[in-house]
Amino acid sequence: MLEAIPSRRELLAWALAVILGVTVVMVARPDSADAGFAPAGPTTEVVYVATGENFPDALGAAATAALGLGPVLLVQQNAIPAPTLTELNRLQPPEIVIVGGTAVISAGVEAQLEGLGWGPTVTRIAGANRYDTAAQLSQATFPTSGRYPLAVHAGGDQGELVTTTDEVVRSVSLTAPVAGVVIVNSTVAVSEPNAGDFVRCSITTGTTIDTTFLQYWRSPGAPGSITQLGGTRGFDVTAGELFTVNLVCDHFGTSGSSNVEDSAMTAIFVADT
Repeated sequence: MLEAIPSRRELLAWALAVILGVTVVMVARPDSADAGFAPAGPTTEVVYVATGENFPDALGAAATAALGLGPVLLVQQNAIPAPTLTELNRLQPPEIVIVGGTAVISAGVEAQLEGLGWGPTVTRIAGANRYDTAAQLSQATFPTSGRYPLAVHAGGDQGELVTTTDEVVRSVSLTAPVAGVVIVNSTVAVSEPNAGDFVRCSITTGTTIDTTFLQYWRSPGAPGSITQLGGTRGFDVTAGELFTVNLVCDHFGTSGSSNVEDSAMTAIFVADT
């Protein structure tokens, strides 16, 4: 999936930047509109174009662009500055979205974008004013059926008994805004009444132990001692998919049960490029 494109670590950094509400846009002076930030690689699917002569449209586009892992580039009302054109030619995105009406980005600039050599599809999101444009962006990006976090976490003390029957001890859910991968990390602290007993745990989308991904622990000796298990696993998801992942544990041994003292699970969504 990944070659000469942003690394999974870089994509995670983008996801976390959105989670933390950290968005950066370079706003140029009215007399020298320049390219904005362009952290994505050459397989960028979409670029957002906003005026560099005022900040509201670029600011409003930032969250939408970060969600789609695309940059915001800046233009003048009637011209595409050379740095912006250079960056567009480098990225060659199949889709370009103009943010703002013809009063801020003219039909002539739109025609220039449509005429770029690789033939991008150019669309425009615009309202009657800057407030309406921001609202139109929101409507185009965020659904009314619920919020979709890019990261979720659940954890805490439990004191839960685990027997030889598989049991879901922790669960988290998120909705993928676009196709991508969910990276899941879990930890669980377990104690055993008898030395030599086993605990098995698995990060899985099901409700039973997944034998292809197991986290084992055997009591090292002293009954009642607490040991932690941990693991990380990735899952592919499709756009709009409600993704639920579980931490499932069970007990092997003479006592018939183990005790889950506490557990935690974190899931982070990363968009495909």
